[in-house]
Amino acid sequence: MITGYVPGGFDMLHIGHLNILREAAKRCDRLIAGVATDESLYAQKNRYPVISFDERIQIVGALRMVDLAVPDTSQDKRLAWQANHFDVIFKGSDWQGTAKGERLEAEMAEVGAEVVYMPYTLSTSSTMLREAITAGLTA
Repeated sequence: MITGYVPGGFDMLHIGHLNILREAAKRCDRLIAGVATDESLYAQKNRYPVISFDERIQIVGALRMVDLAVPDTSQDKRLAWQANHFDVIFKGSDWQGTAKGERLEAEMAEVGAEVVYMPYTLSTSSTMLREAITAGLTA
């Protein structure tokens, strides 16, 4: 049985989120979605999400392709692995070949998990949605 893990902010759930979750679910028997806490998103991006953690984890957990939604509290995915042993972690292809992708690969190698990069959806991102909302409010 292969357990997969998809970490993410899942702020303003959009097609890019659905794409990675859908594709990841096809490649494992059990899919865990690690939903970043508000604090961990702030630490990473220096801003809080639009949608609260409590709402984001409920939304992601309700998706039929997700078997379990759990809090993701750190950029160090070895901590996520310790809490929820998984065989493969799925990330967007925008991480591939970057310093953060290489760090993730090294960390996952330490615990015996594989990193699989999924095609990144260029048409929509939470950052794009946030910018569109902000532009609309200042127009």
